[in-house]
Amino acid sequence: MIAFYITGTSSGIGKALAEQALKAEGSIVYGFSRTNRIQHENFIHTSIDLSNTEKVKELKFAKHDDAYKIVLINDAGTLGEVKPVKRLSNDSIIDVFNLNTICPVILSSKILQTYEGTEVSIVIINISSGAARHPIESWAPYCASKAAIDMFSQVVQAEIGYDAKNLKIFSIAPGIVDTQMQDKIRETKPEDFPNLSKFVDYKNKGQLLSAELVAQKIFEVIEKPERHQNVLLDVRNL
Repeated sequence: MIAFYITGTSSGIGKALAEQALKAEGSIVYGFSRTNRIQHENFIHTSIDLSNTEKVKELKFAKHDDAYKIVLINDAGTLGEVKPVKRLSNDSIIDVFNLNTICPVILSSKILQTYEGTEVSIVIINISSGAARHPIESWAPYCASKAAIDMFSQVVQAEIGYDAKNLKIFSIAPGIVDTQMQDKIRETKPEDFPNLSKFVDYKNKGQLLSAELVAQKIFEVIEKPERHQNVLLDVRNL
């Protein structure tokens, strides 16, 4: 069997990933999000605010001795306030780093501790962003928090070894996807976000990727992780 642990399953890429995982034969999927919109006998949902680090610290992973592969997908994320740094609230800055960086680091550590000493194959997927690798005005905490998860992923793979057969970790930029995050971006005031018109055009010109297509591409990595030597990946190049 394959056990999947996926954050952010209430909508967007996280929901599409959970639905894709449930199609795998013998899979069991654990979803972590504030709300649940998936009903399936093999889907187990935990209602949680993943920006609350105290709650995240309390999470425990079930240990499946009969599993041949364990997959952790850290998808939950937030853009936060779209404003120049000098106008950001403290609470927004903290929430962005808690959800985008601290939560996936804690969960990755927990999954490695849970299965330490076993022969099970572990795949960790951190959903990154092109914004981790290219600065975007008014997105400072988002860009920085995603850049941090890129580096975290590289360090973990370096610690385990790049030739390790039973652990692969990837930080994957999904491209520009038609999700609630894009809705929020298009509602931003022009004076707060100088790139607003560009993102409006992405939607109007049909240039946004579907969450379902992105989930399919990510699953190609999960199914054949040994094909990918680089930790940092981009869905548009898969």
